[in-house]
Amino acid sequence: MTANQSTVIQPRGVWRGHVALLFANFCWGAMSPLSKTILESGLVDGLTLSAIRIVGATILMVIAGFFLPRSIAPRNEKIMRSDWPKIILASFLMITVNQGLYIYGIGYTSPVDASIMTTLTPVFTMILAAIFISMPITLLKGIGVALGLGGALMMVLGDADYSEKATNPALGNTMCLVAQFCAALYYVLFRNIINRYSPYTLMKWMFITSSLTFGVAMLPRLIECDYSAFTPAIWGSIAYIIIFATYIGYLLIPFSQRLLKPTVISMYSYFQPVTSAILASALGLATFGFVKIAATILIFAGVFAVSRSK
Repeated sequence: MTANQSTVIQPRGVWRGHVALLFANFCWGAMSPLSKTILESGLVDGLTLSAIRIVGATILMVIAGFFLPRSIAPRNEKIMRSDWPKIILASFLMITVNQGLYIYGIGYTSPVDASIMTTLTPVFTMILAAIFISMPITLLKGIGVALGLGGALMMVLGDADYSEKATNPALGNTMCLVAQFCAALYYVLFRNIINRYSPYTLMKWMFITSSLTFGVAMLPRLIECDYSAFTPAIWGSIAYIIIFATYIGYLLIPFSQRLLKPTVISMYSYFQPVTSAILASALGLATFGFVKIAATILIFAGVFAVSRSK
């Protein structure tokens, strides 16, 4: 598959890609404050939580694959031998590094700083897409990224109360930033693999690969963890992270990559701060006032502009 073929956008059903990405990023937006709550309990550290997330999602993906319709989870789809190195690298970038570093970084920084780091993913993706697959940086695309970035920053900086409980913000922010750069690399470099296999097959083997590397390396931490000390709230948060923010969220990514451009996909990371703000408002920790409404409008405008660019 050539570079030009790998960047062709499907003309039909594009709206399904937008809906899938919107749901996935709302799931991820709620994960940041939940992960911070789990880490602040002192019962588990960032690396162990990342391992629980990856191994838990792998087990769920393998078991669910036996019960889901074959149209969603093909039983005997074979991976070409030449594609295995690419799948291993994709697993390392999008699962091991992206998930591991992001959760570990949240332990050192604040949820709001972590959200700010996610806003740089579209910028990284736009630049990398121009370098690796010759996707032009058009004026409309640049305006859209700028609008979305402005809206996301308005959203996360509008709450001064969220900038606390950061033990080492420089280290935590750097980890979150590297995690987003790896996600951008994945969005751009692996479109040919994504178009070749079903989303379920691709993500199943990516998670299995990550569990056999990162999960095995973290096995002593997983064994030593005192699970009996976990409260129902912590178990509920972990269940949410595994089921919604990992299992469902990551299945929706390759599905969307078949329909949308890499920059459009990355633009939806701007909705993660929106989810955090809505969750905080629902819990009575903040209010969803005029600034947040204006920020949400800017984000929607930015996504629309990027999706309309050539």
